[in-house]
Amino acid sequence: MNTKSDYNTATTDRAHPRVSVSGLCFPTLSAIDAIEAIGELGVSKTSMTSAKIRESGVDAVATASRRHGVSMVTTTALLRFDLTPGADIEGQIDGARADIDQAAAVGAGSVYTLTGRRAFADWDANAAAYAEATSDLVQYAADKGIAVAVEPTNWLYADLNFVHSFHDALLLGARTGMGVCLDLFHVWTEAELLDDIRKNIELVSHVQLSNMSAGMRSLPCRDVPGAGDIPIRHIVKELLDSGYTGTFDLELSGPSIDDRGHREAAAESVAWLGELLTELGA
Repeated sequence: MNTKSDYNTATTDRAHPRVSVSGLCFPTLSAIDAIEAIGELGVSKTSMTSAKIRESGVDAVATASRRHGVSMVTTTALLRFDLTPGADIEGQIDGARADIDQAAAVGAGSVYTLTGRRAFADWDANAAAYAEATSDLVQYAADKGIAVAVEPTNWLYADLNFVHSFHDALLLGARTGMGVCLDLFHVWTEAELLDDIRKNIELVSHVQLSNMSAGMRSLPCRDVPGAGDIPIRHIVKELLDSGYTGTFDLELSGPSIDDRGHREAAAESVAWLGELLTELGA
């Protein structure tokens, strides 16, 4: 395994400008240290959870971004609501506004969120309640130059989310005015994924990439791009051909990533993705 000095020497070349590395790739590091590690990879873009930013402080994160030449593309935002009748919606909305303010303060152009668990048996009832709860937040964010996106997740995250497909995220977006954070790890098996991408590319605000470790039955089972079963090249080509102009954010976690080493997995993935984007003319 490379030492830190060896690693720095080996990663001085600048990465493809549309490659981003999520702070989630470095689970043991603070936001400040993650930004430094990402800058050492030659990467100029990152995403970060709102919690990590709060822990380090907005001013310190903004300063680290400038120092290491790493801009904040997107952050999470806590628009994950308890929609149970009688719940304190106003308190939750205040928290969401604080996350949007924080994203603007660190220079992000978007935030992404989960919805919260189902409060009603019928999906449509949950979507209607969520749309009502968030009715002013999308405009609040837009006034600060921030786009809001919902992230569909595997149904094993039903305690956190009631949107489990790209198709359902589009349905919710039609009600709320939100875009979609497209994490291919969660949606790559959908029968109509490519068609939905072609028809709704303007709603895709952010794309997250990893592969999957075939045969694993528990989450997270992510792997580096190029190792696993997700046809990343095919889907990325469709995104580019359909007109997606944003970044491709590497989100790597789980036992396979831990075994490789977080920095090593990120460096390998940055190189692989950069070669792919160059090949596809991005």
